Order: sequence, then structure tokens, then C-alpha cells
Amino acid sequence: MKGLLQRKFLHVVVILTMVLAIGPMSAMAEQSKDHKADATVQQAKAAQNVPKTGFEKRDGDGWTTTEEESQFLKEVASKSDRVTYSVVGTSNEHRPLNLVKVGFPKAPSDADIAAGHNILIMGTPHGNEPSGHEASLMLLRDLAFTDDPDLLETLKDATILFIPEPNPDGREANTRGNADGIDNNRDHLKLETPEIQAVESVINKFQPDIVVDAHERPSAKGNPDLEVLWARNFNVDKPLYEISKEMVQDYVRPDVENAGFTTGLYGNPPGSGSGSEQILRNMSGLRHSIGLLTEAPGQQEPKRRVEMQRAAMDSVLNFYHERFDEVTGITEQSKVNKEEDGANQKPFYLSGTRDWDQTEYPPTILDPAPKGYLITDSQAEDINRHIHLFSLKTEKVGNNGIYVSMKQPMMTIVPLLMDHGADFNEVDGIPIYDTDNPGTAGNAKSLADFYQEQGEFKNDQAAAKVIAHLTVIHHAEQLGQSNKVVKHLKGFKVLVGQQEQNENISDRAAHMLNNYADYLLEKWQ
Repeated sequence: MKGLLQRKFLHVVVILTMVLAIGPMSAMAEQSKDHKADATVQQAKAAQNVPKTGFEKRDGDGWTTTEEESQFLKEVASKSDRVTYSVVGTSNEHRPLNLVKVGFPKAPSDADIAAGHNILIMGTPHGNEPSGHEASLMLLRDLAFTDDPDLLETLKDATILFIPEPNPDGREANTRGNADGIDNNRDHLKLETPEIQAVESVINKFQPDIVVDAHERPSAKGNPDLEVLWARNFNVDKPLYEISKEMVQDYVRPDVENAGFTTGLYGNPPGSGSGSEQILRNMSGLRHSIGLLTEAPGQQEPKRRVEMQRAAMDSVLNFYHERFDEVTGITEQSKVNKEEDGANQKPFYLSGTRDWDQTEYPPTILDPAPKGYLITDSQAEDINRHIHLFSLKTEKVGNNGIYVSMKQPMMTIVPLLMDHGADFNEVDGIPIYDTDNPGTAGNAKSLADFYQEQGEFKNDQAAAKVIAHLTVIHHAEQLGQSNKVVKHLKGFKVLVGQQEQNENISDRAAHMLNNYADYLLEKWQ
């Protein structure tokens, strides 16, 4: 009996113990539910406090205006220490071009951005192609408030720059061009428009590792949805070209397709998709950045177009995070490689497109490339904005000349700006193949010698006449006999004209030697 009572007592104790234990556990469960409910409420409140674009407020029924962009950026920057922004330029009609900088734990200074690494995302260079504008605004906002560890790591390592609206006048008027009707995406070499001057000043200052250029095909309905492309100019450093292509083919296209969209490559020869130096995709590569073009279909529903642009931008950030060391190494080495190419007179392409059939679309090549170009002071003044915005290194020659060496990282655009044979050259520079005393008759004779070696004369007799005449001018030059120098230079121009008319000299050689004579006449008269 005693044992039975003990057993009953123990049974009661166990039951009481379980009851006592369950009580607090039940209370803890209730508290947990309360905490989860509180967290959900807090998240909902936070979501309500996150700034929204005009496009989002209207649920896609109307694009974000320039005024709404300014208010949106002001609100984002006021609520997140990660974001700062400034006006880096104004359009023809005095609308602002905003540059937004996003970093972690806060946006760095301009000096720190320039000394470190960054990427640049551009929306809507063409005013009637607005989906990139919306995607860039949404992305910069999401980066300002994200808790994603990979994105935060990227923001610690690099700054994400945005120019959401680089053509505000075109966006206001819903036109492709700017207020003057100029296609801003054909101005990255000429640098004629205030909008592209502002864009290129940002690129020149911060030298981004990647540049995203968001466009649309206004009449396209899809099939595919998003078209993309990399820099195809032949003068882009080969490893940079290869990783640019890899980013598109192995990251952007699969990621966009996983987001529910079809993809394809933009353009067909001989038109769109070329290696033209006028457009940002290729100019980015020439500036040692990975350049990406995105093209959404303008006839699809607006929210869908924005979503596919955003999927491409997200993919670029993922690629940058995963391959950061490799990307930054290649972009930095590109500058070194091209400076060495310039010093070694490696072939330079005045035209042509990588990935196109070279037999059907043959490029124009300088082989060997000049060591540099000689231009007059007045020509240098004409391209002063290019010298500044491309950070070209120049050297004063005599009292009326400027020498621009190919031994520099931005040799990638020097012949495109200065060579007579380039499609969009700004000045007619004199190619220099011998750097001894440029800007002299003796150096002009060296150029004639080079043309003879290259077979630019019909025969040795034709070459001998030209070279002999330059030898006489060089002798008078050494003696300081200005009257004789001028007299013989004028005679030299007549001789070259006769040789060209008789087809004894190539058009290029005749043109360059005439230019050199004009340069020397300006110097001595």
C-alpha cells in the first residue's frame, strides 16, 4: 500500500510539474507571436515610409517627372545616410542632371570615390525611352535601405553612382534627342551637348569599373524582351572586351531570363550594334570600363519594361560582387596595356566592329600606329574640351604647336579625334612617326621617309623629289632663314599637289604632308 501511495504521489508530482512547465511555455509562445506581429507591423510601417517614385505612386500609369525626381532624391537622401546627390550639369533648357552616390555605411566624398572603385548606372539618354530612368530610381532607393549582406558588402567596397535622367529636356518633350534635336548617344566623342559634357565629366572624374546605359526600342513589342550588348570597338583592351562579353552572356542574360523575360543581342550589321566611338557602350570600353547597353521593348506594358531593366541592373551588381577583384584588376590593367600599345605603335583601328565578319565589313587600320599627333595651338583650342574631359596628356612644341603622344592610357581615342582617316575626327592632326624635333622641316622629312617605306609613293623617283625639297627647307630652317623657308614651303605645296594630280603619291600622304607644310608656314611667317 505504501508503495502504491508513493507511486500515486509521484504521478501527481509529475503531472503538476508538467502543468507548471507548460504554463510558461504557453506564455512564451504567446509573447513570440506578439513579437512577430510587432515586427510585421514595424516592417509594414517602414515600407510605408520608404520614398516612392511618381511612377510607383501612380502604379505605373505615368512616368516620374523631373520635378518628382528632385523631390524623390531629396527624400531618399534625408532618410538614408548612404545617399548623397548633387547637380552635375544642366540641360539646354536649364533642367538639372543629378548625380546620386550610394555607399555604406555612408556615401563617401568625391575624393574617396575617385580614389576607390565605383560603377555608374545611366537611365534614359533618349528622352522617349523612360524605363531605365524608373529602374535606376528604384534601385538607388532600394540600395539606400537594403539589409542584404551581399549588397552591403558591395557598397562597402565600391560606390554605386547614378545619373537617372541624363536627358531631362528630351524626357520632358518625350523626344529621342535633346532640346536641340541632337542624339545625345552619338555625342560621346564630339562632346557637343551640355548633357553629355556633364556625363563625361563624371566618367572622367570617377573612372567607373562598369557603366550601364539603359535604352529602349520604342517601336518594339518584344521577341526578345530585353536586348543587351557589350563594347565592340577594336581598340578596347582585349581582356576588358572578354570580361564585358562574359558579363552579358553568363550573368545578365541568364539572370534576366530567370526573372521571366526573353533576351537577345542588340543590333545587326552593318547598322546598330557597331563599334562606333560615338556611343556610350563603346566609349566606356575605350575609357577602360565594362560597358553594357540594355534595350527594353517600348511597346510593352510600362511596369514590365521597368522590371526587365531592373533585373539587368541587379545582375550587374551581382556580377560586380562575385567578380570584384577580377573586374577591378582588369579595368586598371587596361590602362597600362593601352599605354604600352601606344608606346610600341601597335595597330590602331580607325573603324571596324569586333564580332562582325571582317571580310564583309573590313576595318580601317593604322599599322603601325603613329607615335603621336602634332596639332596647332588653334586646333588645340578647338578641342580643349576633349583634352580636358578625356584627360589627354599634351606637350608644347615650339611657339605654335601641341604634341599629343600615343604613350598614354587614353591613346584609345587620340587617332579617333585627330587622324584624317577617322570617321568623326575633330581636327586634322599630323601623324608623327619620328619624335625627334616634331614641328620642324626635318621631322616632316622623316614623315616623307615613312610614307616611302609604306609604299605611299608610286616610285622612288617621286619620293626623292619630295624628300629633296624637304631637305632644302630643313637646311634653311637650321640657318634661321625664314624668307627662304617660307618660299620653299610654298613651292613644296605646289610640288605635292602636282605629285597627287599625277597619282605619284597617295591621297593620305599628300594630305598629311600638305598639312605639315601649312603648320610650318604658320610657324615661320
